[in-house]
Amino acid sequence: MLASLSQRNMKRQLSEYKIFWFSLIGVVALMYAFNSLIVSHTMQQLFRLFAESGNGDIGVIAALFSAVVVFALGWFISYMMDFILQRRSKEISTYMILGVEKGDICKMIFKENAFLGLMAVIVGFGFGILVSKILESFVSNLFHFQEALLAFLSVSAVGLTCIEFCIVYIIALIKTNRKVQTVKLIDLLNYSRNNSSVREHQSKTGFMFLLISVVMLIVSFYLFAGTKQTVASITAGAVSAMLGLLFFFRGFIYIIHEMLNKSQNWKYKGSRLVTLRMFLSKSNKMSFSLGVISILFTCTIVCIGMTNAFYQVMEKAVVMQPFDLAIVHVGENGDYSQYSSFLNERIDVDNQYSYCLYTDKSTQFTDIRNRVLTKYWNRASKTVSINDYVIAENQYDAFMKYSDYCNLRAMLGLPQIPLSEEQYIIHCLPYLKDTFTNFQIEKGTLVCKDIFTEAFSQYGGYGNGQDFVIVVPDHYIENMEAMYSLYVAQSETVIDMSELENEFPQVRPLNSNVVASGENGYTTKILDKGNYYYMGKLASTPTSQAILIILPLCYLSLVIGIISIVILAVQLLTEVKTIKRQYNVMRTLGNEVIVLEKMLRDHIFLYFALPFIPAIVIGSCLLKSMSHTLFIASYDVPVFDNLTALIALVVLSALLIFTLIYLLYAFIASQSMRKEIIPLTLEK
Repeated sequence: MLASLSQRNMKRQLSEYKIFWFSLIGVVALMYAFNSLIVSHTMQQLFRLFAESGNGDIGVIAALFSAVVVFALGWFISYMMDFILQRRSKEISTYMILGVEKGDICKMIFKENAFLGLMAVIVGFGFGILVSKILESFVSNLFHFQEALLAFLSVSAVGLTCIEFCIVYIIALIKTNRKVQTVKLIDLLNYSRNNSSVREHQSKTGFMFLLISVVMLIVSFYLFAGTKQTVASITAGAVSAMLGLLFFFRGFIYIIHEMLNKSQNWKYKGSRLVTLRMFLSKSNKMSFSLGVISILFTCTIVCIGMTNAFYQVMEKAVVMQPFDLAIVHVGENGDYSQYSSFLNERIDVDNQYSYCLYTDKSTQFTDIRNRVLTKYWNRASKTVSINDYVIAENQYDAFMKYSDYCNLRAMLGLPQIPLSEEQYIIHCLPYLKDTFTNFQIEKGTLVCKDIFTEAFSQYGGYGNGQDFVIVVPDHYIENMEAMYSLYVAQSETVIDMSELENEFPQVRPLNSNVVASGENGYTTKILDKGNYYYMGKLASTPTSQAILIILPLCYLSLVIGIISIVILAVQLLTEVKTIKRQYNVMRTLGNEVIVLEKMLRDHIFLYFALPFIPAIVIGSCLLKSMSHTLFIASYDVPVFDNLTALIALVVLSALLIFTLIYLLYAFIASQSMRKEIIPLTLEK
């Protein structure tokens, strides 16, 4: 008999709680996709490359985000099982009245939930393969990989996902069984009768909560609106906003209650009285829940937006460093033949070239660049000085042979630029173009032909100049001093630099976090001038810092968003039976179905809009401040062309993604409620 009951209960759970099981499948899919990417061979190579460049925190960060997600998933499953137990309280009490032992009831519930959990894992792995392919496509397009990053089904990722899921799911099952073992029959019968009302002393307390929330929200908006954002001001504004949201919902319940008591004409108009009374039926419990859910919504919006912001930082770093590999050696043209041969034997090198940069020890262009940067740093309140930013090897104007420039442009797929013997070209970062154009600088007998700003490996030093390079006819550099030589290569496959280091001990990574004192008070990253130092697209600091956070942050934002929206829907679905009884009474009193449907739509709209509207307002302000601070802090120079438009893109895209997910769940919940409260037989 219990076996047949279990089968019936499982079918009913799949039907009644499909929003939970679909969400659980989605979370499992995200867990598998994230784990498969982290344990893949190609990503492990990237992480080793980042570690060699001084950014070895990927393991810690990945583990931290995984722990947060597992904890959130465990709480979510435990919460949902409590909810399902509450919805089944009368059913379980009936079993107990009929004499079924608690142990048998526990076994039945355990088997039902275990089987449904197993099905969620299996289906989740199927969707996880699809999500992992989407992630693979994202990373491959970002770094222009041609080879497959992930296997069709990663055994390691399957094992890791199963371990994480089983731990939290089994703990939730044990907690549910303990509750069934210890619960009393009278508690089961009265499980859903614990509604509370707003009393007079609670109204006065609610007014105080409202005043506090208004003050805290004003403080947070003031901190977010400041022109000079700091980590401290953003943190203080975020904390103030979150606490303000909690207090706001306690105060909001007070406002609605006072409106009902004092506004006779307003509350008796249409169906407002019934709708709001149903909404306030569990006001005390609901106010805190809505506050927490609104905070989770805010965090989700911020996480989604910051994922996009980190992606923009990462993409800019990849674009500005167009070469997959660059090896630098201080002084005259170094011998790169052995490194070239070594790489050709192991990977497919599409293009490679070696050349030198020169200087005449003049600072005419450098002084202009320094003045522009100083004004920018003062305006942005950045604690950076010229000696901090400029490296010793790039303290003078940098020159490049025209022949080398043509070869590099061909290597990057850029159109060729003709140059006469009386002309020179400036190739610089975009922020310097207007300044150099306005100054109309003449270099000796040469006249500036044009200024170009394509990505040319010019940010951070040791590339083709630091922010700019002057391209001159080849004979013009005969009397100049060589600054350093470079070997650059392009490859469609990931370059494992550990093999190169093992083969050639003199080849070391150019660590951005390790500097030494250089000439004239400048710093240098070349610790031994006899060594060769490598850098490139994947080894740049902004790239490694961004990829350390972008994938885990995207993973966390989706999980938190799904969990918080499902909890909101569940809070509403707990009232279905009560609302259905009230609607049946109103139908008996003569109300038309169309009136009941309008009341139900208003009820659902109010419930879903209440935590959503404050969340998008606070989330937008917080995201604007955080993304602005990130864009300014990621680079020491203004590399983004239109920062205002970029921030608007980040905020609007986050709101759009969250709103679409939110509307999907709201539609599913509303359809489920409508189907149960206003069945087709009643419509007819």
